[in-house]
Amino acid sequence: LAVAAGYYDQAHHVREFRALTGMTPGAYAREQRQVGFVQSPGEADA
Repeated sequence: LAVAAGYYDQAHHVREFRALTGMTPGAYAREQRQVGFVQSPGEADA
């Protein structure tokens, strides 16, 4: 995946990703899976 995205190796991709986001791709993916469904107030009654 890293090479397909234009990085010469996985380590290069991880370094760039961490520089941009402050976390590794794996940590980012785990955090995204923890985000649940957000419902707007009042929509539960609709």
